[in-house]
Amino acid sequence: MELKLTRQPLFINDVLIDQNVEQPIECDALLPDYCPDIVRILKCSVAPTVTGRRASPGKLELEGMAVVTVYYVSTGDGIARGEYKVPFSRIVEMKADHPAPVLSITARADYVNCRAVNQRRLDIRGALVITVRGVGCREEQVAADGSGMGLQMKREQAEASRLLGWGSRESRVSETVDLTYGKPPVQAIVRTGAAARVTECKQVAGKAVLRGELNLHILYQATTGGFDQLEYTLPTSAICELDGLDDQSICDVWQRVASISAEPAAAEDGEYRRIALDAVVESQVRGWQPYTAQFCSDCYSTRNQCTFRNRTVPLVRALGAVRETIPYKETIPLPENVETVVDLWCEGADMAPRAEGGGPVAEGRLTIAMFAKMSDGQLYYFDKVLETSCKVPCETEGAVLEGRLTCQSCAFSFAANDALEVRCELELTGLLTTQGRAVLLDDIEVDEKKPKEITSPPGLYLYLADQGETLWDIAKRYNTNIDQITGENPQEGDGQERRVLLIPVL
Repeated sequence: MELKLTRQPLFINDVLIDQNVEQPIECDALLPDYCPDIVRILKCSVAPTVTGRRASPGKLELEGMAVVTVYYVSTGDGIARGEYKVPFSRIVEMKADHPAPVLSITARADYVNCRAVNQRRLDIRGALVITVRGVGCREEQVAADGSGMGLQMKREQAEASRLLGWGSRESRVSETVDLTYGKPPVQAIVRTGAAARVTECKQVAGKAVLRGELNLHILYQATTGGFDQLEYTLPTSAICELDGLDDQSICDVWQRVASISAEPAAAEDGEYRRIALDAVVESQVRGWQPYTAQFCSDCYSTRNQCTFRNRTVPLVRALGAVRETIPYKETIPLPENVETVVDLWCEGADMAPRAEGGGPVAEGRLTIAMFAKMSDGQLYYFDKVLETSCKVPCETEGAVLEGRLTCQSCAFSFAANDALEVRCELELTGLLTTQGRAVLLDDIEVDEKKPKEITSPPGLYLYLADQGETLWDIAKRYNTNIDQITGENPQEGDGQERRVLLIPVL
C-alpha cells in the first residue's frame, strides 16, 4: 500500500516590518492677510496624518500631511491662530515581499519648535515619529494525517485565527449647529478639539457596518468680549468592506478624525449664533477568522525506515476585541498667578501595553494642556503630563494587547488649595491576541527497501507508564499502532500520574 498524506490549510503570519522612523518637518510660513499680527506665541501643535500608502516589492511608500497650528497672542490681547499644511513622503524598506500586507501605520509629533521671525512670519521646525507594522498572512497546505506503509502520525490541533485583512472608509460629517441657549454670538473660533469613536459594529457578508459619534469641543471669542466654550456630539456611520468577514469574525474597529474645521455662521437675524462644522472621519477595521489548525508534529513507520524534516511556525489566535471606557480623574496644582482657565484639553494619550498575570496592562501618558489668563491680564499656555493605567482582564496566559488610547472628552473644576480637578473620559480600543507554536513535518519519506528491525516480539505487554508519559511516546518506543493502544486502554489519556497500560505489539 503506497504512502498517502492528507493535507490541511494552515495560515501563518509573517512580520514584514515593525519599526519607528523619524520624519522631519520644516515650514517657513506667512500669516494669512485676515490674521492679526503676532505679539507673542502661545503654543504650536502638529497633527500628522498618513494619507496614502503603496506597498511594492521590498518597500513601502507613504504620503502624509502634517497640519501645524500656531496659537498666539494678537494685537488686542486676543488669541489668534494660523494653520499650515505641510506635506511629507517617506519610503520604508520591508524585510520581505507579500502581495497584500496588512499595515498598521500611525504618526505622532515628536517635537515642534516655532519662532516668530517678525509679526507676520513664522519659522517652524519639528519631527514626526511614524510607526509602521506590516504583517502578511500566507496559506500553507501541511500534512495533517497519513496512511500506508505502516505510517503512524502524531496528529495535533490548535485553536488559531486567520488574518483576513484591513479595510478603511472615510466619511464626511457636515452640519451647521446652533449655539446652546444663553451663549453669546461668535466673533472668532480659537480652537476646535475632536475625537471619534465606534459605538456599534455589525458584521455581515464581507462588510463591517459601523455607527459612532464625533465629540467636539470648541473654544471661541465672543462678540461681547472674553471667551466661551461649546460641546457637541454628532453621529457618524460607515461601511468598511473586508473579504471573508462574517458574524463569527473577531474585529478590531476604531475611528479617528482625519480633519476638522469650524467656522462662524450667521443666523436669520444676522448675528453669528451658528457654527458650520466639517469633519472627515476615517473608520478602520482589522478582521480575524477563528479556525482549528490541524497538523502533524511527529511520525514513524512500524514497517520501514522513515525520514522527515520538521520546522516550527507561529500560530496567532485572536481572543477578542477590546473597547473600554475609562473614567480618569486627577487633581493638579494651578500654575502660580493664574486667575482664569480659558480652556483645558487633553492633547495626547500615548499607550504602551505590558504583560501581567490575569491580563495585560495598558499604561498611558496624558498631556493636559490649558490656556490661562494671569493676574496681570496676560494669556499663557501650560501643560502637564499625567500617567494612567488600565488592566484588561484575560484568563489566557501570555495574552498581548494591540491597541490605542484616546481621550473623548475633558473637563475641569476648581478644587481647594489653588488646584484643578481634571476629569477625562478615555477610551481603550484594540485586540487581545496570543501566539503559540506549531511543529510541522516536511519531506516525509518511508523507504520500502529498508525494513525496520523488530526488537519486541508480538504480544500483549504490561507497561508502567511514568508520570506525564504520552501514549505517542510509548507507541513509538514499542513500534506499534497508537490506535490499538487506545483500543486496549479506552479510559486512558495522557495522564499526570503513573499508571499501568496494556500495549499490543504486532
